[in-house]
Amino acid sequence: MIVHTQHRRRSTRTLLAGAALTFTVLLTGCGSGAGAEPDAAKELEGGDPSAPEVSEVKLAGIKGPGTIPLQVAADNGTIEDLTISPFFVDNSGIAVTSVISGDAAAANTSYFGVIDAINEGLDLVVIAEGWASTPKTSSLEALPASGIEGLEDLEGKTVNVISLTSSHAIKLRDAMLAEDLDPDAVDWVELPYGEVAAALEQGTVDASSAVGPTLAAVRGLGSAPVFDYGDEPYEGMAESGWVASRSFVEKNPNTIAAIQCEIFAAQGALVEDRAFFEEQFTAFLGAPPAVAAQEVMLDYQTENRESEIQRNADIYFSSGRLTEEFDFSEFVIPAPESC
Repeated sequence: MIVHTQHRRRSTRTLLAGAALTFTVLLTGCGSGAGAEPDAAKELEGGDPSAPEVSEVKLAGIKGPGTIPLQVAADNGTIEDLTISPFFVDNSGIAVTSVISGDAAAANTSYFGVIDAINEGLDLVVIAEGWASTPKTSSLEALPASGIEGLEDLEGKTVNVISLTSSHAIKLRDAMLAEDLDPDAVDWVELPYGEVAAALEQGTVDASSAVGPTLAAVRGLGSAPVFDYGDEPYEGMAESGWVASRSFVEKNPNTIAAIQCEIFAAQGALVEDRAFFEEQFTAFLGAPPAVAAQEVMLDYQTENRESEIQRNADIYFSSGRLTEEFDFSEFVIPAPESC
């Protein structure tokens, strides 16, 4: 089941109610509602990536610079008995839903929605880290007419994030609270990246998150950065991860190991070869080569860094959106020792 976000202006209260309803539906369909036991992910045995139980898998994610490795893995995978078919969704919430529903074997998503899902009783585990927060790769952008120059100008304004549980949304809340500002005084809305430039130009939103070609497009309109999501104090923290359901991992440990190997290999290939990255950036996102040449590459990862993944839970707690501290290490599966 893929739930498509309705692209219209909605209040934070409405968005949160919709998110709660989504989780309620998922819990009803998934049975007990009991969360994973402590250390459940660590108890799962590692698989043999050369002998996947399932030969064809679908992997999901938001189409953007972060999921270039997904297409690379699909096109250039080296594990003979594994075929990866990508499909793309509007936000992290839908990515998580695709895993729970069984539409995807794994999905790339921000960690905050994963924490919510686990706390609601859904047995999700992180199988691979995606990329780390990287300066100058994603920012909150505003046009001069908005009057927004810094975080202090956001109260009373309409601000777009791709999802209320995206890293961008939580970082903004955390950063505003650190400056004694009120994030609840912001009118938060959700729009996919493809609608951001038009929304800013038409004044539907006052400021918006932007990445990759979307960032280049809004800069072309004359926007200026209000907040850099990849800069300090967030630089280096795990920004996204690949998640799967614990039940799928238990039934298909070899398939998960193969997916881990293919994703980490694809991410490593981009890091090691700038020309290859630019080629893939242009092909995947339809951006002109000149835009690809100027793109700051994301800090793609080739291993799971538990301490940096844990920073998401710590920031989520400090943002006020998470009521209890959360130990993420219990839900991270180690990568295979050898691919």
